[in-house]
Amino acid sequence: MPKEEEKEKQEKYACFPLEKIRGILPPLREADIVLVHQKHSFIRFLLRVITNSYWDHVALVLFPKNPSKGQFYNQIIEATYPRGIEIHKLEKYLKDPGTYDIAIKRVPNLDEATRKRTVAFMLMNVDAPYYKGSIFSFIFAALSKKFSIKFLAQQRFCSSGFVQKAFYEAANWDEREKLIFRKDYLSPMELQDLTTPADIANSANTVWIYNQPMPNGKICKPKKL
Repeated sequence: MPKEEEKEKQEKYACFPLEKIRGILPPLREADIVLVHQKHSFIRFLLRVITNSYWDHVALVLFPKNPSKGQFYNQIIEATYPRGIEIHKLEKYLKDPGTYDIAIKRVPNLDEATRKRTVAFMLMNVDAPYYKGSIFSFIFAALSKKFSIKFLAQQRFCSSGFVQKAFYEAANWDEREKLIFRKDYLSPMELQDLTTPADIANSANTVWIYNQPMPNGKICKPKKL
């Protein structure tokens, strides 16, 4: 979108601070994937080191914004450390660019029935607990690749594992290959345990719809407001 059109659109729409930097969000759909980068967090920094990724968290769009139906916010569902699976407004990430950066991907050609089953799976798992790893486990995982694999395998209902599991369980058996974001796995259980934000960000089974990285894979640094 040309800069003049983007500026005019921002003036007509009371956009959030992050949107003034990254651009206005496109219309979202159920089961769109939200990638999150959290700054000023030692735990999130360690997660990025462990997974070799700019992104350290993943959420799913649960109910997209639709004012005609009385839905005035994009609502997301996510596995948050250390509490577990919760529902929040997406604006919690959009209003604080000093702390968060986000991008959004979408599984292309996802039929409505699978989309609905993905949402149903999400809702059934609200309040499921997050495995509470110790700070020492995070540090050891950041320092040792061998230990990091073992550490990731223990992260039941981690954010990216939850997202992978939601799509895998919602898909028909003959369509699951199109909804797998990591290729080097031995079993469905291992797939759901080891999938990371980096796997989802790099997966050819998803497409960028917001804040796409540059061709060299780098993310443009947000400019200061």
